[in-house]
Amino acid sequence: MSGCLDQCEHGPTVVVYPDGVWYGRVTAADVEEIIESHIVNGRPVERLMLPEECINASSCPHRSPKPER
Repeated sequence: MSGCLDQCEHGPTVVVYPDGVWYGRVTAADVEEIIESHIVNGRPVERLMLPEECINASSCPHRSPKPER
């Protein structure tokens, strides 16, 4: 279980702990690969990894600017 990961701009998001590897735009088809490659064999799935500078950052190029009030 998880609460909100606050990364909606990256689509469905998965984070693997204790490694702290964040995956974005994950589909159901990607889950088996993440489990087999990362969880079982310790090799993160590079093509799905979110760049460190995009995680919880207000300046991420994927984040839409919030409308001003």
